[in-house]
Amino acid sequence: MQTPEEYEVSQRIGRLIAGLKDTRGMTRESICKRLEISTRTLDNYLSGVSSFKLGTLLKLADLCKVKLADILDDTDALSRLYSKNMKDKGGIFTILLGSLAGVMVFESTVFLLLVALFFYAYKDKNSLSIISILLVIYFLTLISGYCLNYIIFPMAESYYMQNTYAFSLHLLLSTMMALSIKHRMLIAAWVTRGKVPSIFERNYVDAPLFSLACCLMFVDFAALIENFIRSSERLGVPLEIAQQFWEVTFFYDYFWYFKAVPSLMILSVLYMGVEIRKRSASREGAIAS
Repeated sequence: MQTPEEYEVSQRIGRLIAGLKDTRGMTRESICKRLEISTRTLDNYLSGVSSFKLGTLLKLADLCKVKLADILDDTDALSRLYSKNMKDKGGIFTILLGSLAGVMVFESTVFLLLVALFFYAYKDKNSLSIISILLVIYFLTLISGYCLNYIIFPMAESYYMQNTYAFSLHLLLSTMMALSIKHRMLIAAWVTRGKVPSIFERNYVDAPLFSLACCLMFVDFAALIENFIRSSERLGVPLEIAQQFWEVTFFYDYFWYFKAVPSLMILSVLYMGVEIRKRSASREGAIAS
């Protein structure tokens, strides 16, 4: 049985585990796998039947990127990870983007809205060339999300490697988006073999979309660099120095907030661009008649 002090720590760890499930989309099974214990053992720890082993606490501290003293003393660094505090940060966006499943729902929604825009602008080949590029990128994003979740993550040795794979893949896709938008006339000419003159017209959304794609690139790059910084002990930095950066989680905590805003703006800009071109075509038709 646990002492009162140990039981207090166990209750604190229970809140911390709830935070891991809410903010990282982890399951109880995946947490136990990282801690190298069974779910029954975890239940015994949290219910006070048995005491946490020091090795398990150290693994939990590494998983949460905090110090063991934070878990034992309930510091601000630890309370920041509690699920109740995370839920206060963003209302519906936290609920929507707080787990991998929510992320997949959001990206699927963006993809479906792009499909709707594609059919809405079906007569405007110029707009279709842009929307098609984004459809391909977001489709690849969906596929990569499933691959990360069901193939790569289970094989990754640590959350450091999982984050490295995820942020690197997102950076690759956002870079593809920016380059494809920049060279979209060349791509469209190659696909259509130059038989659609309207694709060579300048579109009002070209520059805004390229800027938004660059914003996504910056977020992905910053998150990747932050992942290296907060896990610098894996890169050969002495542990005493690396521990000072374990709490650098700005882009990690808000990654999907930063990704969601440009994605929603991309949809808005695309819709406005389609509307502008439709009205321009209507005016030109009226003048011609």
